[in-house]
Amino acid sequence: MILLGLMLVFSISCQDRTISRQQSDYCDFESFSQPCVFIKYKQPVNGYTVKIMWFQYGEIGNALFRLEKNGKAHYLFVEKWSDKFLYDKYCNDNVKYPNDTIIELNYIPKLDSEKYLSDNSPFFFSDVDFDGKDEFIINRFKGGSKGSNAYDVYKVGKNEITLMSESPFTELENGHCEFSSINKTVTIHKHDGAYHYIRNTYQAKQYEIMNWDKPITQYKFELINSYIINNDEYRKYNRTGEKLQLIEKGQYKPNS
Repeated sequence: MILLGLMLVFSISCQDRTISRQQSDYCDFESFSQPCVFIKYKQPVNGYTVKIMWFQYGEIGNALFRLEKNGKAHYLFVEKWSDKFLYDKYCNDNVKYPNDTIIELNYIPKLDSEKYLSDNSPFFFSDVDFDGKDEFIINRFKGGSKGSNAYDVYKVGKNEITLMSESPFTELENGHCEFSSINKTVTIHKHDGAYHYIRNTYQAKQYEIMNWDKPITQYKFELINSYIINNDEYRKYNRTGEKLQLIEKGQYKPNS
């Protein structure tokens, strides 16, 4: 029933980032028992029309995305999602939207200066695996560690959009990762207190699979080195073949 509801077309007219709650606008959604908000972005994004069913709890909520392009729709479920506008409305004005509220929002695009990840765009397209094709990325605003944003990354194919469920793409947070298109690496920084730190670097490796009757090249990321601080000890690992070899360890001196 949720998927059926998201396939309905919003036909409301409202001002920039304003809310309409006329009965005629949402009567088709009355069959849903779980309180939710319906969101539509005014502008298409990379040719996709995006609508969201949002189950708000506080400043965030679970969300069901509907992306439609050329008559084909894709549905993506995301935990702990919020648009920055909705997040700020709750945190600044304590706004919790009534059930069945329908909202039209202007889309905030990724800035030109944001090469890989966007701070404020609710979702965007960006090539984060260096294969020359943009991935679809959902920004879980403030959903990461210590108030950072977390991101869900999806590979976009001809007929499907699939979640990239392996590291490093399950660990992306703004301010906690670095990209190198030259080396085809993604470096993830993790902190758990002042004296517990991990830096993992992943590198894209080419390999071939059979696409029906023809080989095609794909990228797979593998962990190539790791640097760990655990209280007063540090350790460094490098990949050698299939194993990570300890190449250095010693006493960690924060001020040295």
